[in-house]
Amino acid sequence: MKNHDIYIDWELSGQNPYKPLLTRVIAAALEAEGVTIPCGVDVLLTTDEGIREINLEQRQIDKATDVLSFPMLELTPGTPPDGTGEDELDPETGLCPLGDMVISVERAEAQAQEFGHSIQRELAYLAVHSVLHLLGYDHLDEGTQKAQMRAREEAILEDLGVTRDQFDASLNAPLTPPAPAEVTVKRCGMITLCGRPNVGKSTLTNALVGEKVAIVSSKPQTTRNRICGVLTRGEEQFVFLDTPGLHRAANRLGEYMVDVVKKSVADVDAVMLLVEPIPNVGGPERELIEQIKKLKVPSVLVINKIDTVEKSLLLAVMEAYSKVHDFTAILPISAKRREGLEELLDLLATFLPEGHQLFPQDAVTDQPERQICAEIVREKLLYCLDKEIPHGTAVEVTKFSERDNGILDLHVTIYCEKNSHKGIIIGKQGAMLKKISTMAREDAERFMGTKVYLETWVKVKENWRDNWNLIRTFGFDERD
Repeated sequence: MKNHDIYIDWELSGQNPYKPLLTRVIAAALEAEGVTIPCGVDVLLTTDEGIREINLEQRQIDKATDVLSFPMLELTPGTPPDGTGEDELDPETGLCPLGDMVISVERAEAQAQEFGHSIQRELAYLAVHSVLHLLGYDHLDEGTQKAQMRAREEAILEDLGVTRDQFDASLNAPLTPPAPAEVTVKRCGMITLCGRPNVGKSTLTNALVGEKVAIVSSKPQTTRNRICGVLTRGEEQFVFLDTPGLHRAANRLGEYMVDVVKKSVADVDAVMLLVEPIPNVGGPERELIEQIKKLKVPSVLVINKIDTVEKSLLLAVMEAYSKVHDFTAILPISAKRREGLEELLDLLATFLPEGHQLFPQDAVTDQPERQICAEIVREKLLYCLDKEIPHGTAVEVTKFSERDNGILDLHVTIYCEKNSHKGIIIGKQGAMLKKISTMAREDAERFMGTKVYLETWVKVKENWRDNWNLIRTFGFDERD
């Protein structure tokens, strides 16, 4: 199945026992409908009262229903998104944001009893029903669309082994079972990703690790610190060092970022040079190649964004770089579409030296949670603001604490360099700051796996990017 991002939020007390089931069912429904690109679907499992409140707020209907669907795209049934339509792909994630679904578990339990089948079967049916709505199906009329939608629901459920008479219990198993306790890491190594700004280093790090540990933006110089992503695969542990893009420094913060790149290329077991599919070796690439030559470690040229060019052009790219350096291997990939990543991991595994793991097997990064939350806020600044303003911002977490009920209190201060920038960040009647905060809160909740109460403030620190004391205060250590 495609690597869809299916986020399931549980509003009821206790653990969520249905997450594996719904993840599999939603992914299977998308595949059955011919969806060929990774999609994002947000699922909220709630109570009758919770869905009644949403009905009242969104539809002005004071009623508890079993399921609600909120499509993000206007689609025609039988014509799934393929990533080529305008605004189909989120520029941050590379996913197609299909929309949201809300399911009342209380209502599902009552209907399961009424129809004489399992709660699992009822939830699976409601999930498939909602997916079809997100893909453009409608059952409000009594004509062909309703019959077509009903037939598709039953066909998808039957293929999954979810019928009124039986239920495949394996659907409740986790998608990725935890590794057996006896499996221990025998090979572990550090691998640096380097390249010029905006070639997709953070996107590739996130795709390899399987979690969002580095922020992503279409704007260059997004990454400021060296970010460590960790992937444990059986007996192998990969430690990926995602670096800022090598660029000409314009201030002390820029000097720090360039220094981080140079230090990160040293003392590693392998280096990946990430480039765009352009048949010309630029200045930043030549400078990095000169550093790579001195290391005498395996080096891999990774040609990213191959989904943006004709495949025939790749030979010219490979030839241009082969004339400059004898790379251990050259691999074309698309980090956004996750193409070629398994082949890349298999290759990198051959470079890992024997040794014990550096991180726990369930670790995905060395960054503290509060730092990741700060970076999430900065990512939304980059996404929502234009020109130089987001690059002149820094984010500091001033409160990071968990309540007894599990809710995370997150207080964040956004620093900018000018009073005029502060006004733009806040926006008219606070609209821009509210947008940034809402997007950041949703991503923080995804990462933390809990509700987040986020408060944000904006303050001015003139020319902070040229002040070493402030640079260190905002989390950039000269010793990194």
